[in-house]
Amino acid sequence: MRQLWILLFLFCLHCGVKQGNGGPQEELPLAVLVLPLEDVPAAQLDSVRMALEQQHKARVHIGKQTTLPASAYTTLRSPRYRADTLIAWLRELKPDSVDLIIGITGQDISITKYDALGAIKEPVGKYRDFGIFGLGYIGGPSCVVSTFRLGDGRSAVFFDRLMKVTVHEIGHNRRLPHCPDPSCVMRDAVERMSSIDAAGRMLCARCSASLQGGNGPL
Repeated sequence: MRQLWILLFLFCLHCGVKQGNGGPQEELPLAVLVLPLEDVPAAQLDSVRMALEQQHKARVHIGKQTTLPASAYTTLRSPRYRADTLIAWLRELKPDSVDLIIGITGQDISITKYDALGAIKEPVGKYRDFGIFGLGYIGGPSCVVSTFRLGDGRSAVFFDRLMKVTVHEIGHNRRLPHCPDPSCVMRDAVERMSSIDAAGRMLCARCSASLQGGNGPL
């Protein structure tokens, strides 16, 4: 009888572990490709890597420098690139070997902001082509972050902002919405740099639990 219980226990243990070609193995971590869009300093890419490894437990690969697509360029208000177009373009570049792709650029990026009725927000001249820090759609495979509005590119404050925006946009890709916790990195910036500075660099307990509960990358 004792042997029967041991065999039953081993069978249950075997069924509860993922199997691979080499036997039992743990679930693979999130794989993220960081794509530098034109000239992005190595120190900035290292900070992006660190942020994703620490907060999303990601396996990060830094891709080759890539030229921004002309299709995203706009001069509607000033010379910059449309973030929604960049995200669609990045989605097409994402290899099957990674879960998510994030583009990092020093160029300014923008979107059109709409009100609850679907009209461009007032004043239209401001929101028709509105400059932003980054963009990622909830559940999407791609996002983009711009360092253009984050500071001088060298200070500790700049790198802190870069890491926060990176973690935030990848969080959206992993199905995390904006968080009401003012200390969470997923809080809404509400168009203010001060909101980014006031937020922490980490996911709050609720957002972390949401990811652990099965919110995957796609």
